[in-house]
Order: sequence, then structure tokens, then C-alpha cells
Amino acid sequence: MGPNLATVDVVIIVGFLVAVTVVGYVLSRVASEGIEDYFLGGNKIPWWVLGISTATSNFDMSGTMIIVAVVFGLGYKGFLVEFRGGVGLSLALLLVFLGKWLRRSRVMTSAEWMKLRFGTDTQGKAAHLLSAVANILLSLGMIVYFSKGAGKFLTYFLPFSEVTCTTAMVSVGLFYTLLSGLYGVVFTDVIQMLLLTFTAIFVTVEAFAVAPTVTLPEGFLDLNLESVTTQASAALAATDSAWNGIFEFFGICVVMWFMRSILEGMGGVGGYTDQRFFAARNEREAGLLTLESIVLSLFRWTMVAGLVVMGYKLIQDGGAAAALIAADPEQVLPVVLGELLPAGIRGVVLAGLIAAAMSTFDSTLNAGASYLVKDIYQSYLRPDASGKQLMNVSRWATIGLCVAGVSLAAIVPNINRIWGLITMGLGAGLFVPLVLRWYWPRFNGFGFAVGTAGGIVAGMVFNAALSWPIYLSFPAIVGTAFVASILGSLLSAPTPERVLVDFVVQINPWGFWRRYEKLALEQKQLTPKESRARTGEKLNDMLALFFSLPFQISMLLMAMAFVFHDWKTFGVFFGIWLVSMVGLYFFWYRNLKDVATCRAEDARFGWGPEHSTKVIDDDDASPGAEVGPATTKA
Repeated sequence: MGPNLATVDVVIIVGFLVAVTVVGYVLSRVASEGIEDYFLGGNKIPWWVLGISTATSNFDMSGTMIIVAVVFGLGYKGFLVEFRGGVGLSLALLLVFLGKWLRRSRVMTSAEWMKLRFGTDTQGKAAHLLSAVANILLSLGMIVYFSKGAGKFLTYFLPFSEVTCTTAMVSVGLFYTLLSGLYGVVFTDVIQMLLLTFTAIFVTVEAFAVAPTVTLPEGFLDLNLESVTTQASAALAATDSAWNGIFEFFGICVVMWFMRSILEGMGGVGGYTDQRFFAARNEREAGLLTLESIVLSLFRWTMVAGLVVMGYKLIQDGGAAAALIAADPEQVLPVVLGELLPAGIRGVVLAGLIAAAMSTFDSTLNAGASYLVKDIYQSYLRPDASGKQLMNVSRWATIGLCVAGVSLAAIVPNINRIWGLITMGLGAGLFVPLVLRWYWPRFNGFGFAVGTAGGIVAGMVFNAALSWPIYLSFPAIVGTAFVASILGSLLSAPTPERVLVDFVVQINPWGFWRRYEKLALEQKQLTPKESRARTGEKLNDMLALFFSLPFQISMLLMAMAFVFHDWKTFGVFFGIWLVSMVGLYFFWYRNLKDVATCRAEDARFGWGPEHSTKVIDDDDASPGAEVGPATTKA
């Protein structure tokens, strides 16, 4: 239990909670017109709002607590640890190509996408069902992760149990998510980002001022792959024994984390991230919202660096606070805020971090419910359900996921354990089939289903049950999923040719699709001019990728170096960032399609203002059949 909150702090926090509740209520009318509006905002939400929402959803309380703990213990090496997900490195790939591929899919959920890629026969349904189950499990895991971090954070300030604190917070998020769906999620995220930006700037300025007086541990500013042996890293290992193996084989683990993020960026991972791209008004805006999200993540990392500096200031000052964070680095965030921030400012900062927690929670909750309703209930239980029935089931699914997640959070030992299970356990098991689906035509629905099931089981066995270290568990999980995916595909019939041709025409993916592009030319679905333009687009995207990854990594490391007063490192990464930005301008931004072209392509594939989603679940339709306007609108 930390310091008591001043009255002004309580008023600010309560005012924020009331504000987001009111926004949810006001938006409830526009979200109740149908599940397209409830889950995709009717594809009417501006890109800058979706970009803010994406950034805010990734700026969560639990993640910030563990990132601060890791950077506190390892310095710049903590940034390398967060290649496992905290850096959001997959955004660099979403920016260049995957984001627009997702928007071109013109579906509501990642599971529904499977019918576009694999058809509507048995194999398509198998992929669809396994994708839905996997995404529901992933959403549930993220809700558990959120709940654990939120409870642990709030118990430092409030005289209540972890479960009580979590329940109180999620009740507010559940309320406005139930009322307004994605509308409420993204527009409350704008309010939350304003608070978070203020929080980040305040912490950054305060830390920058005291940084010259703070002595950082030896090796803190080293950015290399050597083994880790510091007093702070020992404290991390004391909170979770899994760190021991990571520190011993640090370089290998960094390679695994980097591969994990690249695989995620190449294949996608579903959940609330994909939902933002499905909801974008066009593919141009899908790219712009990604760039905005990357740039806004700068504030998170300056805040992380600032909190670490202030944590070491407390260590230098000594006392009970120093002892607490020295024993458990996951407590750096709440202790610094409680000890070093004045009343009033503390209330705004706490409201900002509560906002961060709620933004992750509401995004995950809304996306998870969409899989339950669209991909389980409507597809397999009640295909004839009315719009009103689907809306009712949507709300009950939202409540059910919330209750299950909060209940499971009570038995999770620490934040890092659940984050590791999600990113390198369950998540790693999904990456192989998610990647293969875009690039290998012979990969079919049965391969996806078998690979996904094998990956999930392997993730649970190697990561959760056996607790293997990452350098053993990650290759084992990925290898199991790869073998299962290949065998499942080769031992069953390929996806119908017409489905694959239609997929290539609509998406224009990288990979081994040349045969199907030739068929599209022969069938007059593509003209020679269009084919040449599509080849040029791929080459441009590949070149842009060489700039997008350095752009993101150098920007975040530059931000941290600025706070640490590490001017040599700052200069190096500032130079890389400038060069990368110029490269992105020429190879990415100048090649974005204009709005008119995007609208024409949407109309070509039956997607326009009068019908915001397609029906790809007609049991009687042949694979690749023409798809008409949505029939699910209330």
C-alpha cells in the first residue's frame, strides 16, 4: 500500500471515468444499427481516430509496468527484450504491406478472412472455426494480462484487494464497450491518448531534468547481446525464475524475440489490431493510421525511460520506496508515481495510466466478442439470426469474456509470466499458419486448422506445462506448428483454383502466386497493365521495408537516449532515423493510392457505403462465388 491519494487526485480520476462512460452512452445509438457498426464502426471512422486507438490500445498499464521493470533491470538491453511484443515491431511491416492486405480483404474478422482465402467448403470452415477459437483464446489471455496488471498497479494506491481493484476498473470499460462497441472503444481512446500524452510529456520533462544527477548502473547504456549479470537483473530473476535462462543465453533469446515480431508482422495475429485495419475507410487510410500509431509510440518509450531514471533516483535517496523497487522492479511504475509526483499531477497521470489499461481491455473485449458472435454463433449455431438477436448475443459474449478473464487473473502469479505465455507461447503457436496463408498457395484450410491446433497445443505444453526457456520452447513451438501445417496441407486436397485466383486478384500478396496471376490474366480478371502495376507495387513495398524497420527502432532508441542524456547514442540513431524517414517518403508515402482509386477498388469487390461487409458464409455457394451486399445489417 502506497501513499493515500489527495482529494484532487480522486476527483480527476472519477471525472475521467465519468467522461468515458458518458461518451459510451452518447455513441450507443450509432453502434446499435447492426453488428457491422458495433464491431467495425460501419467503416466510417477517420484514420487518425483509428491510429490513435491503435497506439492507445498498445499503450497498456500491464505492458508499461513490465517494460519499465525490464529497462530498469537491463537498460538498453531491456528494449531488446521487448522485441517480444512491447516494441510493437510488427507495425513496421503492417505499415508497408500487411495493413493494406488486411483492408483489401474486406471482411469483419480474422476468422471470416479464412473463407476468403480457403473457400466455403469443408476446409474453409475448418480454418474458419480454428481461427475463431484461437483468437478467442488469445483475447481471453490478453484480458487476463490486463486484469493482472491493473489490479497490481491499483493496490499500491487503494486500500482494496487486487480483485476488487480490477473488478471496479473493468466494470466501467465493460459498460461503455457494451453500449457502443467499436465506436465507444476508439473515441474513448482519443480521450485516453490525450491523458497519456500529458502523462508521458510530464514524466519525460521531470526525468530529463534530474537525469544528470542520477547514477545509472554499470553496463546500463550498453546495447549488445552479451549475457546479463547485474543486481537489478537478479531482482527480476527473483520475481520469475524464467529470467535466469534468458539472461544466460541473452543473444539467442533476442534473435528469437526478433523473429517472433517479424513473423507476426508478416502474417498478422488477429485480435484488436487486425480489427482496426478491417474498420479503415480504405487502404490508404490503413497505411496512415499505422504510421500515426508508430509515431505516437514515441511517447510511451520516453515515459518508460523517464520512469526508470526516476526509479534510480529513489534508489539513490534510499528508504522504503527504494527497498520495494529493488526487490520487485515491476513496482517501479506505481512507486515512482506515488513518491515523486505532486497532488493533482498525480491524479492526471494515474487517470492516464488507467486510460491505458482500459484502452487495451476494451479493444480486446470488443474484438474477442466479434469472434464469438460472427464466427461461432452466426456461422454455426444461428445463421438465420436477426440483427436484433446478434446485437443481444454480442453484449452477452462481451460480458462472458470479461467475467472469465477477470476470474482467471486471480490465479496468475505475475505479469511477466502471462505476457510470456501470450507472446511466446500461444502467440508463437499461431505465427506459422498465419504466415503461410499469405505466401504459399498449396497451404489449405486443413493445413491451417491442423497447424493452428498443433501450435496452440505445443505452446501450452512447452511454455506453460514444461516451462521450457525461450531458446528451447520457441523453436519447438514454431517447428511443431510448421510440421503440422505442411502435413495437414499435403495430406489433403488443395484449395479450389478459383478461390486462389480470386484471392490473388483481390489482395496482390507476395509469395508463390505467379501461376494464379497468369490464370487471372487469361480469365480477364486482370489486364496486362494492371499486372505490371501490381509487380511494381511489390518491388516498392520490399524496398520500403528496408526503411520502415530502422525508422521505428531508431526512433524509439533515440527517444530513450535523449532522456538518459546519452548523446552519442542519440546522434547515431537520429541519423538513422532521418535517412529512414526519407526512404519511407519515396518508397512508401508517394506510392499510397489516392482516395478515388481506393473507392473504385472497393466498389469492384462489392464493398461500398451501402454495404459495409460481405457475406462469405453461404453454404450453397461454390468456392469463390460472387459475393453480394451484406445481409446481416439490422
